[in-house]
Amino acid sequence: MNRSRLDNENTPGPEGMTFEVTLKVLGVSTIYAATLSYLERHYPIKPDHIWAEVAGGVLISLVPVALTARKTQQVDWRLYEGAIWRSFIAAGTPIILWQIGEAMLRQMELLRYTTARELKSAKAYVHDTTPLAERGGERARGGNEVC
Repeated sequence: MNRSRLDNENTPGPEGMTFEVTLKVLGVSTIYAATLSYLERHYPIKPDHIWAEVAGGVLISLVPVALTARKTQQVDWRLYEGAIWRSFIAAGTPIILWQIGEAMLRQMELLRYTTARELKSAKAYVHDTTPLAERGGERARGGNEVC
């Protein structure tokens, strides 16, 4: 069976399963993580729609590999399995980094909240050695004078 030159150019080789699909999945997954970040900040999608987020991530990982494997000539199971693993790693990396960033933001927010709350309590001044009259308030502004 003779193939035209155009058919051979459109058919990806095994290299496409190695690098091209991985880069495409990485790009799509980065866009997916940014979209989920936007949606979570503006709409109440958690915890009821986590299943949809996971299903979307799995589809992003598997569909490009499957479509490329159908177009690629001479794909054996080792090449396909390696492409699946690389695809899962490429799809998971931006999402994991996004979640680590979100956890760090929540931790910083919690520290700001607890620090502000502790400064408002009397325990914040337990080890303060300055006299009570000089710490602030009315006495520091001459509030002990009788009018």
